[in-house]
Amino acid sequence: MNKMLASLVISIVTIAAIIPASQHVFAEGLDDVKKEIDELKEESSNIKSEQNSINNKKKETDSKIEENQAEQNTVSNQIAQLDNQLADTQSKLQTKENEITTTNGEIEQTTKEIEQLKEDITILIDRIEQREDLLKNRLRALQQSGGDISYLEVLMGAQNFGDFLNRASAVTKIMDQDKGIMETHLTEKKDLETKQKEVEEKKVSLEEKKASLVQQKKELDSLKATLNSQKEEKANLMATLEEQEQELHDHKMSLAEEQQVLRDQNAIIEKAMKEAENEAARLEQLAKEKARAEEKENQSSGSSDTSTTSQSSSLSAGGSGIFSWPATGRLSSGYGGRSLGYHKGIDIANGVGTRISAAASGVVTRSAFSSSYGNVVYVYHPQYNMSTVYAHMVSRAVSLGQSVSEGQMLGGMGNTGRSYGSHLHFEVHNGRWSQGNGINPMGYLK
Repeated sequence: MNKMLASLVISIVTIAAIIPASQHVFAEGLDDVKKEIDELKEESSNIKSEQNSINNKKKETDSKIEENQAEQNTVSNQIAQLDNQLADTQSKLQTKENEITTTNGEIEQTTKEIEQLKEDITILIDRIEQREDLLKNRLRALQQSGGDISYLEVLMGAQNFGDFLNRASAVTKIMDQDKGIMETHLTEKKDLETKQKEVEEKKVSLEEKKASLVQQKKELDSLKATLNSQKEEKANLMATLEEQEQELHDHKMSLAEEQQVLRDQNAIIEKAMKEAENEAARLEQLAKEKARAEEKENQSSGSSDTSTTSQSSSLSAGGSGIFSWPATGRLSSGYGGRSLGYHKGIDIANGVGTRISAAASGVVTRSAFSSSYGNVVYVYHPQYNMSTVYAHMVSRAVSLGQSVSEGQMLGGMGNTGRSYGSHLHFEVHNGRWSQGNGINPMGYLK
């Protein structure tokens, strides 16, 4: 017979072994079994109700995960857009920097041209001054000699026609030379003024161009800083969303684990119900057979009043001192509130591998690895309608559905799951295990 219903089975076996002569004893045994069946049915109903609640929570969590992922996609697209804008801005910045470098080169070249032009101007000014002195001297000579009359005197003083032609040619050359000097003087002076103006205008234009490029670069730098700031904000938002998504996945996994535990517990309780119902039927059959035997005996020997006193003993659910200490070691943390949450059990610290034993006889409703509890074992104790939890073990020595006796080894102490140092996390729950029915184990330990 399965030891899951340890106390119930023990009482049933005892009744079957000693079968009192009174039918009243059978009635009490049947009542106990039926009461246990009703309690198991109620537990099964509670588990199914809680499973429905967990299913709803899982759906809500899935919906939140979808919303989170949609927001992550939006933020990811925004980050991609910002990356494109940053790349475009960086390209424009590089272009502006190249243009500024080119413009600086042009300004430097123009400055050199201006310096060279200044030297050319100095030389030209000297030539102009020399021509002006020459022209002044010629004009002064013309004034002193009467201007054109002097040329006429030169021509009229010819000794013969040949001499006249020579003198006329010489006068013409002198006049052409004076005219050439004047024209050159005016041209060079005009070219000088034009070139000087062009160079100065070019330099001003380049300075303005440089100022514009510097301003554009400044605006691009500001835009780049803004984009970087926006990208950083989006990256922080993305990190927050990813963290929230991980928390939602962890919560979903926690719900799935809880749901699995409830399914396992429900399967075990339903099995116990069938065994209890079979035992109730057996007791009823025994009672009927005994009644018929007594009736037959009374008919043959006469009836006689007999009285029997039945003695029974039972443990109340939640009675103090019903559980053995599950491990040896130091009580490192008690039950109750903490700065980072609520501690739903007690911690017993000792070295890795320290023996962990069942606090009472019962049946294993969970033996698995959890992201939070690490290697963990749950045991349901039908005789008390209570459950115990043994978490963070380095190893497990029992499997799901296995019946265990008080003091039987469940595993070795460890540091698995969300744990900081080798210890046993021990919980006590009213009825089957559930997130909301944990109680302080200290009041139930021997």
